[in-house]
Amino acid sequence: MIKEFLLSLGTLEEWKLSIISFFGLIVFFKVSQYLILNKFKKIAELTKNDFDDFLVTILSQTNWFIELVFALFVSSKFLNLGKGVDDFINYLALVAFIIFGAKFSQKLIKYFSYKKFVKREEEGKKTEASVVKVLSNIADWGIWVLAVLLILQNSGIDIGALLAGAGILGIAIAFALKEVLADLFACFSIYIDRPFEVGDYIVLDKGKGTIKKIGLRTTRIQTLRGEELAIPNRKLTESYVHNYKKMERRRVSFEIYVDPKTSVKKLEEGKKIIGDIIEKEENAKLYRVSLSSFNGNSWTYKIIYHVTLRSYKKYLIIHENIILSIRKAFDKKKVKFATDIHKIILKDD
Repeated sequence: MIKEFLLSLGTLEEWKLSIISFFGLIVFFKVSQYLILNKFKKIAELTKNDFDDFLVTILSQTNWFIELVFALFVSSKFLNLGKGVDDFINYLALVAFIIFGAKFSQKLIKYFSYKKFVKREEEGKKTEASVVKVLSNIADWGIWVLAVLLILQNSGIDIGALLAGAGILGIAIAFALKEVLADLFACFSIYIDRPFEVGDYIVLDKGKGTIKKIGLRTTRIQTLRGEELAIPNRKLTESYVHNYKKMERRRVSFEIYVDPKTSVKKLEEGKKIIGDIIEKEENAKLYRVSLSSFNGNSWTYKIIYHVTLRSYKKYLIIHENIILSIRKAFDKKKVKFATDIHKIILKDD
């Protein structure tokens, strides 16, 4: 009975061809894989490009299931298995091909995204590195969603109705997670517009500090006191952001009050002393020194200069050096500071 059943599917010669082709293809795949791998390994050792190393890794990880299905697909064509069995084997081969294509695309995207991620990390562009990683994960999910849809479509399922249902479900989820999605889109807005990057010092309406991480939903800021603030990305794109890291120079303005009995000669000397001190200070550029006012209690020097560095700590050191040098020079020239300063500020009701 079994013999008769097998002969109904094909003659003895057809069965021989089918079996030989099945096992022959399995052996061919393994031998070819071994020879090609050895060839590629030798080439990879001679080149500086790491893409050939990536191809070697792909070839060495070829799935045995895909090889088995392909061999079954070819060998089945020698037999008369019937429409149902042929359709099933064809469907199985198509699924294997889709899975192979999805895995290959996934590894290809991971290879290029990893190279891009490492490059951005080495350049210190941590924001771009984070976005590259996020986009890679989204592409990874997108490939498998597309693969599942292709498999379902070829299995006879109406994916049009499925997509329509998924669309309605997606709208409902979007309403439920509108704040999360707003933060996600804000993350991409920050990446494209680049108002700040990791390492920048920013000042917001309700906080200030150094950017530590820009995530999908929140941006982490470390304040001067040491605590960490987690601010939703949408709040950052909706508020005014003062980015001091992008400031090319810092404008510094301060006043010095001297004794009202100081002579005109000493006032002129004091003005020159202040200007010389600032001009001698490295990374400081004098803008203006002037006697701005006299109110009976003091003469007022108005000093404005620029610090050509972005660092807040270095600005403090430069400013400290300047005011200490002014104090020492004034003491040496016997220019007295005013000791009784009163300011009356009137405000309208």
